[in-house]
Amino acid sequence: MRLTLLRAILYTFFSIIHCWGQQNVSPVSVSYSLLKKHVYLLASDSLQGRATGTKGQLQAAFYCSATFRRNHLATVFPIDSTRRSFRQTYPFTITEVANFGSAGAYRVTSPAYKRYELAPLPLTAKDSSHVLFGDNVAGALIGTDLKQEVVIVSAHYDHLGRNGSRIFHGADDNASGTATVLSVAAVFDSLSQRGIKPRRTIMFVLFSGEEGGLLGSEYFVRNSPIPLSQFVCDLNVDMVGRVDNAHRKNPDYCYLLRGDQVNELQKIAEVANQQSVNLTLNQDGYDTKNDPERYFYRSDHYNFARIGIPALFFTNGSHNDYHQPSDTADKINYEVLQKRATLLFQTAWLAASPAP
Repeated sequence: MRLTLLRAILYTFFSIIHCWGQQNVSPVSVSYSLLKKHVYLLASDSLQGRATGTKGQLQAAFYCSATFRRNHLATVFPIDSTRRSFRQTYPFTITEVANFGSAGAYRVTSPAYKRYELAPLPLTAKDSSHVLFGDNVAGALIGTDLKQEVVIVSAHYDHLGRNGSRIFHGADDNASGTATVLSVAAVFDSLSQRGIKPRRTIMFVLFSGEEGGLLGSEYFVRNSPIPLSQFVCDLNVDMVGRVDNAHRKNPDYCYLLRGDQVNELQKIAEVANQQSVNLTLNQDGYDTKNDPERYFYRSDHYNFARIGIPALFFTNGSHNDYHQPSDTADKINYEVLQKRATLLFQTAWLAASPAP
């Protein structure tokens, strides 16, 4: 009887601790200094604008992989039957776009723009002369009892590279989103080290090839390391470090776009927002079929949404430095970036921690 009673008491105690871990993380915020560190590194001259297939992009991939490793994330992509990697390498070719300004669904303001296409496999010797290679980077925090269900937290880390002596730094687009994902992963790791984990697995994914037509996320979806049916949703961040012209007097905002999807992600984000940073959450005209800028179709979440995986897009909208060399790290509003990153963390926590 006494042993049974002791077991019951211990079970109740650890259940309370477990429930606390699942529900009460609203005081937790993302590190301001860590966000700033990541943005300045990724948008530095040394990475030469991180164009997919270049040395700068590969250096950025190594940096992101090393950060995931420090955050104790599990490797995701299979190398062989026993080994896995943080990187997923894919072949692609480049098509020059002669008429800059608009290309399909993508509004372009930079002469550095190029269209990418996945190269057919297997590669031949003839193919290899004009094929380049890009890298997606991903790591996973394994959940507790619902570990087979996976929430994706994503951003693209590539940008437009350089055009002659002009470097397209891409601080907002999308060092800000990449820094957010890396810093959110650090928060989850910190909680995990204290025994506080979400029920579902969270996969942190950083894509290359976005600027050439969402290529990295297309390859990821076609060659997913796990069955697509295991993905619960994608929370994607792209340009979250600046303030658009419509919000000069109210910088504490974030656009949340879900297109024409009917899902609960918007409500989850609204609850997370109320429990934490209290940003103004806008949709305006960006979430309609009539949006001339086609914002919902222009970042990596779209490759998940188009196959029925619920997606929510976090963004600050556009500004005058979009796709210009002047998109530099010193122009990021780090106070607002911290709030948006915290909103992403809180939303990811709730999405990965459904009530029992």
